[in-house]
Amino acid sequence: MQSNKHHVLFLLLLLFGAFIATAQEDQIKPLPIVGYRDTIKAPLMPDPKLKDTIVSDSAKIDTVAGKPPLLLDKIKYKAKDYVKLSQKDQKIYLYNEAELYYQDTELKAGIIIMDYVKNEVYAGRIKDSLGNYTQLPFFKQGENEVIPDSIRFNFDSQKAIIWNSRTEQQAGLGQLGSDAMKVYAEITKKENDSVYFLSEGKLTTSKDTVNPDYYIRVKKAKFVPAKKVIAGFSNLYIADVPTPVALPFAYFPLTVGRTAGLMMPTFGSDPDRGYFLQNGGYYIPLNDYVDMTLTGDLYGNGSYGLRAQSVYTKRYKYRGNINFRYENLVTSQKGFSDYSRSTIYNIQVSHYQDTKSNPNSRFQASVNLGSSSYYRNSLLQQNLPNTQVNNLSSSISYSKTFPAYPSVNLSLTATHNQNTNTQVVNVTLPTLQG
Repeated sequence: MQSNKHHVLFLLLLLFGAFIATAQEDQIKPLPIVGYRDTIKAPLMPDPKLKDTIVSDSAKIDTVAGKPPLLLDKIKYKAKDYVKLSQKDQKIYLYNEAELYYQDTELKAGIIIMDYVKNEVYAGRIKDSLGNYTQLPFFKQGENEVIPDSIRFNFDSQKAIIWNSRTEQQAGLGQLGSDAMKVYAEITKKENDSVYFLSEGKLTTSKDTVNPDYYIRVKKAKFVPAKKVIAGFSNLYIADVPTPVALPFAYFPLTVGRTAGLMMPTFGSDPDRGYFLQNGGYYIPLNDYVDMTLTGDLYGNGSYGLRAQSVYTKRYKYRGNINFRYENLVTSQKGFSDYSRSTIYNIQVSHYQDTKSNPNSRFQASVNLGSSSYYRNSLLQQNLPNTQVNNLSSSISYSKTFPAYPSVNLSLTATHNQNTNTQVVNVTLPTLQG
């Protein structure tokens, strides 16, 4: 009974608490919701007529061209013993009579190693059965030829390093030979197709390039093939012995063939005519067959001399030369009793016809005429025996044969004879003989 009272009292307390909690809760008023019509039109798919208005990026795309392929042409190579391709070393080995060709570059040597990663080629000598070095490299690019002990050449930069190089450059007339300038250098750096830098070089016209009898030694030089060599300190050596002849710098022209240019005069003094300049002038190659040299002399007392010389040659046709000399001579000084002024001249002509040009006709001339006192009083008399010449003579002749008439010959001859002592001149007019 007592237990039921407790249960009833507990239920009453729960009901009383729930009533109080309900009485304290505020009434919630709902907010009014007003609907508005959406004014933004948003189609599900964009209209294809509308243009894209997105502004494109103004930054330019990188237009730097990629590195062009190195080898613009095929490389041809061969060797007598073997051609070995090493994928490990990424090189090609050519041995014994090796040859390599690429565009205008030609390389021959005992051994050639081509690195196709560095784009370089190396060429060197090899030893024979007796232990002697043979098959020196031969490098040719364009018109330039070099024979070194070894060479390393880069196809990409076209630069090269050459050890103990030897090359020949035409100097003066004629082809390469006794008059050719030989250029030797221990180390040569090829800068481009036309410029080489030499170290410890030798310049000589001796036939032996490696051990020449004489040479000009240069420490450093700039070498432009077929044009010039510009060197620093230069010293003349004879039999490998240095001489006192030395220059702080030097210029060696290597122009191929004949070119027009000034001829520098020599300076000196004469007891009768004072200081002078001799043999100054100008050289003119008129064409492949004819040239002309104009020179003159000038003296302090007013004397002067003028000379013109022309040489012509045509192989299997004719050859000859023409010399004209004129001098104005002044003796002593104005105001002195021994003062005098005079002029002298001399003309020399020689012409020879080659028998191969025309076997049936022949023309020949040898002319020497001028002032009787020319050889004795000339300002520039280089041949002393000529001062004793007392006779000047000339002869011009022409002859012709007729093969159809063997007994018929035609000959014309004219002569001149001049005694320089008596100044008597004898001239024979052309005479006809048949």
